[in-house]
Amino acid sequence: MTDNRPILQASWRVRQQKIGAILLVLVGVGMVAALYLSLASQATLLGREIQYLEREISSTREESANLKTELARLLSYEASQARSDELLFRPAKTTEVHYILVPGYDGVHPVDFSAAEVSEADINFLPVEYSQSLFEWASIQVRGGDSQ
Repeated sequence: MTDNRPILQASWRVRQQKIGAILLVLVGVGMVAALYLSLASQATLLGREIQYLEREISSTREESANLKTELARLLSYEASQARSDELLFRPAKTTEVHYILVPGYDGVHPVDFSAAEVSEADINFLPVEYSQSLFEWASIQVRGGDSQ
């Protein structure tokens, strides 16, 4: 008495399963679209911020160049001469110049490298540990001697 007929589900249940699968697909597509929109808006905001910062860098560089130009103009010979004329400066006469002697100061002496003698202490300024090879160090260690 075994009956091999398939058990059929109710048509309303099959319809609900199809609607549920379609809604599940729509929710998944909606979530992917929302994620894409979120990432795209973040990328756009970061791009705008980069553009703003680049504009700030450009304006700062321009301002720096303008300040350097203004400094060069203020330090030019003509501007210095005009300021000195306004302050009534004039070149000093030889009778107005006074030199002050400083006790113990002999003046600036040139350095003479031609007569310099090289001593042994000047050549070996590194300790032996830093100037020997690995093989030299190993042979000293095998002999059990001091590294000096």
